[in-house]
Amino acid sequence: MSQKIDNELSLITSKLYGIIQKMSLEERRDLLTELERSKDGEKHMARRKHGRKNYRIYVDYTAGDRLYSGIAINFSASGMYIEASKSVLPRLNRGNQLVLTFVHPENKENIKITGEIARIDNEGIGVKFDQSIIDWWSP
Repeated sequence: MSQKIDNELSLITSKLYGIIQKMSLEERRDLLTELERSKDGEKHMARRKHGRKNYRIYVDYTAGDRLYSGIAINFSASGMYIEASKSVLPRLNRGNQLVLTFVHPENKENIKITGEIARIDNEGIGVKFDQSIIDWWSP
């Protein structure tokens, strides 16, 4: 590589490192997920209809006739990501219909909503609500 490209690469890497150092663990996790998705050609988070907020809330959900509990680590008006144990993940499939109950992290209202599993990874499940809860969501 030329010296100019080496200098530019070094400057960009330094700036990225500085930005990442100031991020919380959740922000770093989100950035890593976004970069991995981008590399794999998946939809970017920036294209989401509703922004995500990082919360840790308890969620009970049913899939079929089984009841599960987990912790949602991010949340939006249209869905959430729920951490799931390695023992639970094999029992779930993309497209499974869920009934979810949780306390809204902002207004503390009890919510019962349906949704479906939109994605599964090694850490948990991404759930898309059947209807947006935008009425309960502040930007």
